[in-house]
Amino acid sequence: MKKIAVKFLALIAFVTLLNCSGSDSPEYNIEEEQEEQEEQDSGIPLTPHEGIPSPFNLFTVIDDDVERKDFNTVSKWYEESANKQIFKLFIGDEFVGERKHARTEAGQGLKWKEGVEWHTFEATMMPSDKLHETYTIAQLFAGCCGPQLRVEVRSNGRIHVGSRSNGNIRISSDEDWANGAKSFKIKIRSNGKDMEVYFNDELKFTGISEESTLGNIDALYHFRWGVYSNNKMIKNLSNTVTNITRV
Repeated sequence: MKKIAVKFLALIAFVTLLNCSGSDSPEYNIEEEQEEQEEQDSGIPLTPHEGIPSPFNLFTVIDDDVERKDFNTVSKWYEESANKQIFKLFIGDEFVGERKHARTEAGQGLKWKEGVEWHTFEATMMPSDKLHETYTIAQLFAGCCGPQLRVEVRSNGRIHVGSRSNGNIRISSDEDWANGAKSFKIKIRSNGKDMEVYFNDELKFTGISEESTLGNIDALYHFRWGVYSNNKMIKNLSNTVTNITRV
């Protein structure tokens, strides 16, 4: 009887040991790690993908200044992968601030005052469509005072540059560049005073920033890019941006 009791107790101990060790088995940990990785992959990471400039904030229809740590709250309007950003607006989108508009833009990060050093934003862009009015896909922006120049998509798909102190000119060829099938390269250069815009590597615009003409040497400039409309959206719209350089 003693031997049977000892064997029985040993069997219970062995089964208990198996149950305890099973919860920490390698298979269980691997499954947990896979689930965690899938959760991370489904969102916008804290570390920018390769080829994405950093840092920058997002200006959207639900929040006018979103930091990277909160990008997943606006992932409906912004997608990011290696060397690619997609900025989106949807029917009915509207942001009500000092005035009404709809936008999904990247900006902030690199800032500078008027001086001798030039800064550059360059990217390949592919707008998905036209609107019944002009919308903006890139800007040189003065934080105190608004856009110094805007790269615009006209209702006929032509690409223009608009500037407060330099008028408005077409920089693209006379064809539809906003049909969702064509891409083009935009480059903006500025030292805070002088401004240049290139379309497909050809210099198309030069001018002086409005703040410089007003003698505002304290203005802080930065680049913005994405999609910006002055009114409530009446159709879906996106701008796919690749080959991005900001220095």
